[in-house]
Amino acid sequence: MAESDTHYNGNNNMNDTQPANFNGGAEPVIPLPNPGEGGPVYPGDDFGNNGAEPVIPLPNPGEGGPVYPGDDFGNNGAEPVIPLPNPGEGGPVYPGDDFGNNGAEPVIPLPNPGEGGPVYPGNTIGGNGFNCGGNCGTVVIPVFPNMPNVPSRNYGQIRFLNASTNTFPVNISINSTLYAVNSQFGTITNYDWIADGFHTVTVRRATGLRNVLLQQTFPFVGNQKATMVLTDSPSGGLDMIRVSDTGCSNLPSSSGCYRFANMAYSGSSVDLLLYGGETVFRNVGFQTVTSYKQAIAGIYQFYVSTSNAYTFIHELPIIVIGAVATGPNIRETLVSFSTEIAAGKNYTSYLIGNTWSGNSLRVITVED
Repeated sequence: MAESDTHYNGNNNMNDTQPANFNGGAEPVIPLPNPGEGGPVYPGDDFGNNGAEPVIPLPNPGEGGPVYPGDDFGNNGAEPVIPLPNPGEGGPVYPGDDFGNNGAEPVIPLPNPGEGGPVYPGNTIGGNGFNCGGNCGTVVIPVFPNMPNVPSRNYGQIRFLNASTNTFPVNISINSTLYAVNSQFGTITNYDWIADGFHTVTVRRATGLRNVLLQQTFPFVGNQKATMVLTDSPSGGLDMIRVSDTGCSNLPSSSGCYRFANMAYSGSSVDLLLYGGETVFRNVGFQTVTSYKQAIAGIYQFYVSTSNAYTFIHELPIIVIGAVATGPNIRETLVSFSTEIAAGKNYTSYLIGNTWSGNSLRVITVED
């Protein structure tokens, strides 16, 4: 029996003088289309449709396009499928969801293997009622790279914090090696290795003409860690500040170490206070990093204020939870935040941003 005899074609007239398979004569079978081509593949169905609609082919790999001509809910056309981005690139990867969202947010790509990239500082502690711009309790835990197969004295570790308020992303390289890709305001890379010696740091726009924005040579020291902070320059360009991350050692078992850095804007000078009013660090100028101080382990609530000119104000020699100022100390709060200091760890809180742009003042705390 011919293969088409096994399919019912919609003709059920029992009185016709036709063969006993109920088919009103054998119709030619339309073959499946060649791969990658559209075309009719079925001459009819069980619902009285005698003609076939052309089948829309699947798109080529890596391309978008309609992949389904309809569904069971009365939709007669297919929405184009947004393809996955190429490896290492961002882009929308999902055209919608089950909650009424019809568009996709762009995905920030992971960096290429061995390269730094944006690391979102996150929000680990909240609900304290502080004005922290979504950065309450921010503590970025570093990820340390595998040690190269050479003596440690020949290599140091380096990471990059982007404190520049530019609205465009940048790429940061040392010599010809990329260390930060698509770095934006408020992002920090993990530590990566750097050979001992003098090396040139270059900052370029990540998109467009990729012109050089900053190029500067720094000494890098083996067996030491450092954070390179990209800031706005008083002249309107960019600056790079090298911050040594060699912290405290031989700490008491219940204490960590803590310091504060002002990377906000030219001309700024701030004090860091506990929420009870005690001054932790005072008169911290732009691009200045304080020394480390011993801090009893625990969760602290800080706020940043414009520097007080009174000379009788003293700093706490050791940071202690619950310390309260002995006199009235009403200060205007620029930004407030909380952070956890663990025993045996070193931390730096970086004040970044400004008061007049979309990149408002905020604090990022990192483990050194």
